[in-house]
Amino acid sequence: MPSKPRNRVGEVYGQLTVVRLSDRRTKSGNAFWWCRCTCGRDREVPGDKLSHNTARKKPVITACLDCSKELQVEAVCAKNDREERQRRRDAEQRRADLKGKVPDSWLKLPLTDAHAREQGQVLFFRGTRCLRNHLAPYRINGGCLACAGQRPSADQSSG
Repeated sequence: MPSKPRNRVGEVYGQLTVVRLSDRRTKSGNAFWWCRCTCGRDREVPGDKLSHNTARKKPVITACLDCSKELQVEAVCAKNDREERQRRRDAEQRRADLKGKVPDSWLKLPLTDAHAREQGQVLFFRGTRCLRNHLAPYRINGGCLACAGQRPSADQSSG
């Protein structure tokens, strides 16, 4: 017979509060616990998945199924927002170095494709070279305008 688990009733793990012990056990003998999420839903969670250790390598459960999906989406969105802010900072820096070397109209274009979508525009200029070494604006989902033959590259020697 497995040993009696320590009493976790009332402990809080993320959005889950342990309510009561379950009758189930995992294959390794760990007890399951019934937990209530802050949204009001109940979830049965194995005891080895409840932990306060953030550096832990094993996965932990901190919310009900619906809330954990929302948390995953929020984390992805936050990561994408951080990366987009970094792309815009990098583009601003590159464009500052290109002042006087490229047409001013290019420097007035949005910084990234996401920035162009926000402004309802089709073209953007990051200040980077394409795979064929052109320095030209890009079209959203369309690539370099110099590669498409619509605009010459700022650096005429490459191309």
